Amino acid sequence: MKVYFHEIKDQDLEFQFDETTPWVMDVIGALDERMDNIQRPPNWKPRSRATEVSFTLRRVEDLIHVTGKVKTQLNLLCSLCADGFQFPVQMHFHVLLTQSAIYAEAPRETSHKTVHDSTDDPDIWDADDDSYLDLDEDDDDDDEESAEAVKAPVANFNSSDFEVTVVTEPLADLKEILNEQIVLVLPMQPKPEKDEKDDCLKCGRKQVVTLPPQKELLKESPFNVLKNFKKKPDQT
Repeated sequence: MKVYFHEIKDQDLEFQFDETTPWVMDVIGALDERMDNIQRPPNWKPRSRATEVSFTLRRVEDLIHVTGKVKTQLNLLCSLCADGFQFPVQMHFHVLLTQSAIYAEAPRETSHKTVHDSTDDPDIWDADDDSYLDLDEDDDDDDEESAEAVKAPVANFNSSDFEVTVVTEPLADLKEILNEQIVLVLPMQPKPEKDEKDDCLKCGRKQVVTLPPQKELLKESPFNVLKNFKKKPDQT
């Protein structure tokens, strides 16, 4: 789905999609991992699953702000045993688009802001109250600021914190943006959750391998190998 820049005004333009939207499921299904990924059947269709995707577009001078949320599941292969498992995706993103040559001449050093749900990350996106919560109990001020930053990302916008994507065509390709943002949160080595013994809950294999202590290498003279060398008697 493509939205042209002239359709985007200074007021929020909102879109809501779910598992009944074909192009959304095409994006998600294409990211699923399967043993037969290389040779999919001709009549292959992505597995249906509960999915929520939202986009909000707004123009601010020469910039097009695209914010959104994604909640779905991907089928990934465990990097330990290659068994399939469901990987939850729950994230918030904010990207900037423009055709202005000014941003092309002065690229930013930072990347798109993406927030994803992770049990190993103290920052969790809470989909129930639509706020980005910092679970640090000792810092209530930061907690409130984070929540407000998500509820009104454009109002709290600081251009130095974002990378601006300069596009050749005056449009926002929602399908491409959705694909790029999900790819950003995919793990390099997918693994299911582990138990208290660091064993994989899916296959029982250990996710953390403890190597035995290495013995210190003895610093020996390279000539020590000649100690046991016996000279053969001269043959006459």
